[in-house]
Amino acid sequence: MVPVLARMAVIIKADHDTNVITGNYEMAYICGLLEKLSGKIPGASAGIYETPEAMQEGTLAALKGWQPQDAREQNLLRMLRAYKPEAMYDEQVQELYRMGLEETRPWQK
Repeated sequence: MVPVLARMAVIIKADHDTNVITGNYEMAYICGLLEKLSGKIPGASAGIYETPEAMQEGTLAALKGWQPQDAREQNLLRMLRAYKPEAMYDEQVQELYRMGLEETRPWQK
């Protein structure tokens, strides 16, 4: 249930430039989704990062030079850059990251 709620929260937040990430679940989904949308999935990203900080840093490094295609993608990137990861890193964080890697523009469904 938690992964579905975090996914939906991110999809809704992508429409507004004043929203922020509220937890590692949302951050993980955004990391996976932006990596998928950009086509720049880091080699070490077989779905597992050691820490939430490593996930955020790895994703941002992979996205250097990438240009978002629309306002939603810009909002997701802005939120990811501004987020300060929490220490909590469980299987659901990893699951949400993998869910993001499998998505293609979820707001167009």
